[in-house]
Amino acid sequence: MNDQRLVRNTLTVCALVITVAAVASLLFVARNLLPLVFGAILIAVVLNRIAGKLGGRLLDRLSRRTRVALVIGALLLLTIGSAYAFANSASEQIVRLTDRVDASVAKVVQAAKEQPLVKRYLSKGSELSSLLPSSTESLGLAKNFFATAFGGLADCLILLILAAYFGFNPDKYRAAAIRSVPIRWRDRLSTLLDDSGETLWRWMLGRLLAMLIVGCLFGAGLAVIGIPMPVELGVFAALVTFIPNLGGIAAVIPALLLASQQGSTAVISVLALYLTIQFVESYLITPMVQEHQVSLPPAAVILAQIVAGLVFGFWGVVFATPLVAIAMLWTKRLYVEGWLEA
Repeated sequence: MNDQRLVRNTLTVCALVITVAAVASLLFVARNLLPLVFGAILIAVVLNRIAGKLGGRLLDRLSRRTRVALVIGALLLLTIGSAYAFANSASEQIVRLTDRVDASVAKVVQAAKEQPLVKRYLSKGSELSSLLPSSTESLGLAKNFFATAFGGLADCLILLILAAYFGFNPDKYRAAAIRSVPIRWRDRLSTLLDDSGETLWRWMLGRLLAMLIVGCLFGAGLAVIGIPMPVELGVFAALVTFIPNLGGIAAVIPALLLASQQGSTAVISVLALYLTIQFVESYLITPMVQEHQVSLPPAAVILAQIVAGLVFGFWGVVFATPLVAIAMLWTKRLYVEGWLEA
């Protein structure tokens, strides 16, 4: 009898170890998909909260799925309209910027040809263009660029599809997650999922408020300086501000490119505007918003972005901050309150 129990326990432990190893291996192989799943959950939470807050005699009669569909449709129309307006406004500026860049490159190449050091190391029959990448290398760079672009589009498509599925049937996936744990843990997990949804919603509200303020300040400042497309650049700055700390760098690049057409004074003005808004956003807006929404230590956010970027890539950086908020909540409820203070 004891031998049978020993064999049974040994087989159970072996099966558990194999299962854990298989799950860990699968998660490691599909680690780039994990931030997309988390991002889809975040979007689904936001969609359902917005749909739940829609009121009115007509909307009160509609089901939750119909409201979610209306919210998704409205967001898609807004996104398409904004992209169309931005493309029309940017086309002329891109042509001017391209011409300016080509002229600058031509001047640099001509100046380089006249340098004695360049003349010394180049043979008489060679050209400066021989120092440029070959056609094979250029083709490889082009392939990598298109592969990255199409990979990004595929990731966005996966993110949107998962968010739509999670948004239309959240109760189904929630029930499956709760049933996957032992019965004595299900009430605690249900409460924890409710608190996680509230945390994600409050974090998103705070982030949207910060994005709105930064976009308005940046657009108004560019209009005062006289930079073209201030409204479009303000909208772009608001969108990339979704990524704390790193989004502001991406916001200022197109503004600097357009400012370069107007001289060094405009470039310095845009840099001063960017640094001022970054200071206001980091030390005034974000602390005030986090005080009323979700409090996150700045050092933890930066470290999470670095680690998530190394492990999960680009999407890890994008969703690192809400992931930190959820990790802090789960640590507090399961470890601090559930074990240390139990």
